[in-house]
Amino acid sequence: MTGQFEFQVTTHIIYDRNSSRRLGEIVSRFGRKRYQLVTDAGVAGAGVLDGLLESLKLAGIDSVLFDKVEVNPTVQTVDRACKQYETEKCEGVIAIGGGSPMDTGKSVGMLASNPGSASDYLGPANWGKVKNPSAPVICIPTTSGTAAEITDVAVLSDPAKKVKLGIFSPYIVPAVALLDPCLTLSLPSEPTRDSGLDALTHAIESFISINSWIPTDALNQRAIELVSLHLRNAVHHGSDIDARDGMMTASLLSGMAFRNTKLCLVHAMTGPLGGLYNASHGASNAIVLPHAMRFMLPGAVSKYVDIAVALGEEVEGLSERAAADKAVDAVVQLSEDVGLPKGLSEIGVKEEDLEDVAKTVADNFQNSLSPRKASAEEIQEIFRAAF
Repeated sequence: MTGQFEFQVTTHIIYDRNSSRRLGEIVSRFGRKRYQLVTDAGVAGAGVLDGLLESLKLAGIDSVLFDKVEVNPTVQTVDRACKQYETEKCEGVIAIGGGSPMDTGKSVGMLASNPGSASDYLGPANWGKVKNPSAPVICIPTTSGTAAEITDVAVLSDPAKKVKLGIFSPYIVPAVALLDPCLTLSLPSEPTRDSGLDALTHAIESFISINSWIPTDALNQRAIELVSLHLRNAVHHGSDIDARDGMMTASLLSGMAFRNTKLCLVHAMTGPLGGLYNASHGASNAIVLPHAMRFMLPGAVSKYVDIAVALGEEVEGLSERAAADKAVDAVVQLSEDVGLPKGLSEIGVKEEDLEDVAKTVADNFQNSLSPRKASAEEIQEIFRAAF
């Protein structure tokens, strides 16, 4: 194989059932005594924080709670959290929840040691602007899908501009990812479905990305296998700890891969939808995924065969092209089995907006990482098929 490749996962990953009970011990390693807990109202009201707060108390760690994070966190929310962090003289961040609280917490940690507000660092024009290492950030996911606990990006919305963009920096990567699949046992079926399909989208897009290579391929293939094995049970039998464990592992593996390969056409298409409609990121990805896969298939036929096999499809005796088609069929079937909405119209997307969105997507760097790059007209066709 030719080409130059790099691989990095700088976050200290701690993974075990009930590992969250070790939070106080882990936080103590940083020698800081006051932390901001960043989460959302759902997590705060579900009793998830009780054990974490007890662990911190036993370790002599003080904390202050910020539980105002919304589904697609805004730059204004981050700035409010930063104000509390400063006023309360916090020395680090513990982010608990799905991608939204973790991206908010990562942003607060970064802004604790860099001047300005969140909007100053948002979007491609500001990449590279973060100059100083973050305050310590410990991420504790309560969903299995975003892998925000190990990635070098925080995705935020700017409602005034109706955009959803990322802060990219090696300095925004969390110091510690504390993964405990037991914390996902109470997650309702819909966010379990959406986050799980998000993990599948990450694994597939990273696998077919032009930046992929042997180590990331291995991570992604196993992640796809685990989603195929466990997502249905996690959605329909949420108390199945083996299914929850398998899905959290799948999310982590795909995150380790796409942290290095980045993602491609699906995420280029769905990113703007979060800014326009406040739509579920996982659901948007999953609805677009099979339609974008059909378009990209000619650029990665052999890899689609591998995806089909990882998803449990029988391909023996088929031509390579026919076997590749099985990958798309398997994604569609899995989505149906877990009750995914059938089209973007069902999650609030308006057809009249898609032409303008398609034009911006065509120039997105993620589109250029796809095995088959799409024009604005082709992106419109994919949107129509997914509508």
